[in-house]
Amino acid sequence: MTQEKVVRVIGYYRDPGYLERVAGAFRKLLMDINWIQGRKVSDDGLYEIYMGIPYTSNFEIAIQNLSKTVDVEKVEVLDDATVSTYIIKRDGTVIRGEPFEAKEYDIVIFKPSFSKVTTLSWGIVSGKTVY
Repeated sequence: MTQEKVVRVIGYYRDPGYLERVAGAFRKLLMDINWIQGRKVSDDGLYEIYMGIPYTSNFEIAIQNLSKTVDVEKVEVLDDATVSTYIIKRDGTVIRGEPFEAKEYDIVIFKPSFSKVTTLSWGIVSGKTVY
């Protein structure tokens, strides 16, 4: 089984191509994306995107390329992340479970917990944080 890395991308969503550029950084190196979710952080168009990426030999290259992508402010690799999966049912109840347990119209949320972060901006490692 391949180790999954959790990546957080912070950038400005100015056009629909932003999501394509973020996903394309991995796909052009023939890497899969297990899951992706995002949210708007501020009114000026700043978004954060979380992704689960299986670790392969191309991972570091993809992260470097992604950190140099237009509209991407920074890329964070959540080094020791463990992911909890929650399912929001149609009736509004929230349960902890696996994605395959979700039914039609249920929402699956992936919540990473971590203590170490490596931050890259324009190809340069700008910080390693231990919480």
